[in-house]
Amino acid sequence: MQAVIQLFQGPASIFGTALLGLCVLCALLMNELTKKKKGTVSVALQAKEVEAQEEEEEDGRDQCTLVFGTQTGTAEKFAKTLKSQLESAYGSTTAFHVVDAEQYKAQERLSKETLVIFLVATYGDGEPTDNAVDLHDYLVEESGKVDYAELPLDGVSFAVFALGNRQYEHFCSMGKTVHKCMSELGATPLLAMGTGDDDDDIDRDFDEWSAKFFEALKDSELFEAGVTAQVTTESVPAYSIQKIMDAPASSVNKIINGRGDNVHSPYLAEVTCVKELHGDASDRSCVHVEVDISGSQAGYEAGDHIGVYPENSKDVVKKAAELLGKPLDFCFSMTKDDRFEDLGEVFLPGAMTLEFALTHFADLLSSPSKAALKMLSAFATDAKERERLVMLCSVDGVAEYDAYVHVPKRSLLEVLEDFPSAKPTIGAFFGSISPRLQPRYYSISSSPKVHPTSVHITCAVVRDVMPTGRVHNGVASTWLARVRVGQKIPVFLRSSSFKLPQNRNAPMIMVGPGTGFAPFRGFIQDRRADSTSAEMLLRWDTIKAGISI
Repeated sequence: MQAVIQLFQGPASIFGTALLGLCVLCALLMNELTKKKKGTVSVALQAKEVEAQEEEEEDGRDQCTLVFGTQTGTAEKFAKTLKSQLESAYGSTTAFHVVDAEQYKAQERLSKETLVIFLVATYGDGEPTDNAVDLHDYLVEESGKVDYAELPLDGVSFAVFALGNRQYEHFCSMGKTVHKCMSELGATPLLAMGTGDDDDDIDRDFDEWSAKFFEALKDSELFEAGVTAQVTTESVPAYSIQKIMDAPASSVNKIINGRGDNVHSPYLAEVTCVKELHGDASDRSCVHVEVDISGSQAGYEAGDHIGVYPENSKDVVKKAAELLGKPLDFCFSMTKDDRFEDLGEVFLPGAMTLEFALTHFADLLSSPSKAALKMLSAFATDAKERERLVMLCSVDGVAEYDAYVHVPKRSLLEVLEDFPSAKPTIGAFFGSISPRLQPRYYSISSSPKVHPTSVHITCAVVRDVMPTGRVHNGVASTWLARVRVGQKIPVFLRSSSFKLPQNRNAPMIMVGPGTGFAPFRGFIQDRRADSTSAEMLLRWDTIKAGISI
């Protein structure tokens, strides 16, 4: 086999007649994986968000469901923000419920909805997110067999806000599918589908759509206006916290080792190699990490993804504990409070320390949502601080929130510093203020034909200066740079649609404009293992001198 790996900045003659007739494989990955730090998802090591929708108590109010499909947490953040705003305008007459798409029983619920709001992201090459696959398949199947003489969702109103990235061909494909299927099933759109572009300013897109949504809702007269009472410390959804004294060390901070084949069952994989790929001449950092998956129940192919659950740094965790007014060694257990149906399942059964919980489960460096600021306001003992937080999260405070949080990319940790009188309880902090630290996805940069029991990660280390002056160290990338050989980290594998051509002898041109070469390293290993004679060309435009591949 002849493998040609050419690294250059401009066009090259090799794209001339010598490669005419070759099959072209062009990977426009455009930050699909490492940019996923934007979102603020609620995914934990052992649990997923569960909505007790079948046990809703009739309280005399109308009901409205907000369904989110998310891979990175952004759709969930928007769903909770929209719920908070809806409660401010209609809360005394209508009960609003945020539901994970994975937990939404569409077959039972859809026909009973007055208004159902979908906030759904598209993942990969036009695919639904992992938690929205069943919803997608159900809607497509039902719309395909609809009897137009008797539309099953006649009388149901719906709205869709679709999240995507315009760099991909199938922009907002999931949202478009939901909107199309709901219409075909007879439901009435409240307004045109909104789209959010993660490559531009998705928060602003959501704010603009939200304004139109509230105008359309007011005109529809679906619900009667009625403002809820001001949020209080007792009304903030919170986990019940039980302080634990003198717990045996062996029973504290225990993570269950899973199968490694899905996001809900991560496998504790041993790190077998960590090395820096850039040389001394480079001002950048890129780490190569290898993990052993031999004890897992997961397998992979070249081009697949690995999800890793990162950890916050010790400095960040220490600062967060100080702002919460609790010692790092505060030991507790957590249970759900049945009064708060929107709470996810507890992220760790049994005893844990605050240090452990903040390290593994709190998204401290992402910007807080408006819903989080509303809940934080309940704990502000200073009247001016409370008033400012209330304004920031209000419908009228869009411009102020944009200026204070969104534009400067102010983190939750910085907000806690700016409002020192607001000290939420541990249960409220994890239940309503801090999103759960979510997994990060990376293209696997190895082939199972060469490394059957090992998965390789190639990760650019993120270090940026934020507009506030804060030096932002990427949570996942700097954590991967810190891990050491012998350490065990929670990972899981995910199938991808990005694959080699079925014809193993087809020549390939591999193009990575802006994303690096991680999956192509696996492809090259795969082809070499097949001893194919096909030519391969790798074009990588973002290289800087001093990197070793």
